[in-house]
Amino acid sequence: MVCRYCKDMVARLVTSINGVSRVNINIPERTVNVTYDSRITDAYVIQMTLLKAGYKIVEDPGKIF
Repeated sequence: MVCRYCKDMVARLVTSINGVSRVNINIPERTVNVTYDSRITDAYVIQMTLLKAGYKIVEDPGKIF
């Protein structure tokens, strides 16, 4: 994620998932932090949504990008 378009696209994709309440995107760090209700959705659904849109998921201990 390197541009404003990508940031907006990721925000739209993730916020369209039922149960997501907040998305914080940091372009310089290339990170996405998502707040969601775990009774409704989970990290797997969020990751698959981004993968299907063509974004790469990089996992770091304690973080999912």
